[in-house]
Amino acid sequence: MSAKTKESYKNRKELEMLKNILKAGVLALITVMAVGCASGGGDANGKLGKDVYLRGVFTWWDADPQFKLQPVEGKENVWSATSAVDEPLIADGQPYEWKFGDAAWQCGTNFGFLSGEADIKLGERRQSNKCSAFDNFKFTPEEDGVYRFFLDWTEELPVVYIEKVEM
Repeated sequence: MSAKTKESYKNRKELEMLKNILKAGVLALITVMAVGCASGGGDANGKLGKDVYLRGVFTWWDADPQFKLQPVEGKENVWSATSAVDEPLIADGQPYEWKFGDAAWQCGTNFGFLSGEADIKLGERRQSNKCSAFDNFKFTPEEDGVYRFFLDWTEELPVVYIEKVEM
């Protein structure tokens, strides 16, 4: 075999090896993307895609697991969290500031009021801004009690509302 033939054979082998490496890389990328897509939806978080918490003055603004939003049974893309049963909200005329947010306050899962007044009344449904920086809702309970805070994202814009828990 001549030196030129050996060189040509070596170049073809290297080219074939590079093609195989490229194919393996593309296959790995497709696999990673498919796994990411499969795990990104269909879970209990639905549109949220991550854990979101009821955060406010009564939680010290922490992302406390006790106040993690839970899916509302029988309702797709509706979640709720309940104020502490052992520490009911007090009707002292002062508003409780609150919002829904993930642990890192990221845009897309940081829900404050969209427009108008920050005050929200019991049972009132208000559209929310999912990229809210400082637009906290304010709720002034008319009577002491435990309250459930809801996030309903069945429409294009998420909606929040509050219901009193009857004990």
